Amino acid sequence: MNRRGVLLQQLDVMDVVNFLDKKNRQFQATLLSQLEEIYPKDEKYAQARKLILDSTNNFNRLVVKTIFGDIESG
Repeated sequence: MNRRGVLLQQLDVMDVVNFLDKKNRQFQATLLSQLEEIYPKDEKYAQARKLILDSTNNFNRLVVKTIFGDIESG
């Protein structure tokens, strides 16, 4: 497999993590706001909200881990 990567130099890990976290929170807020417009706030809404938050946070964590390795356990 031929891969063409881009070498990123002078990249502050915390800047990238903070940027991804900010964008993730904005995405979550928008998605949950739209969900509130469609569904009443009941038990199913709470389950959907939890699923959305858990999934997007897990995805964000996976992206950071893929780029920088496991920085959480260090």
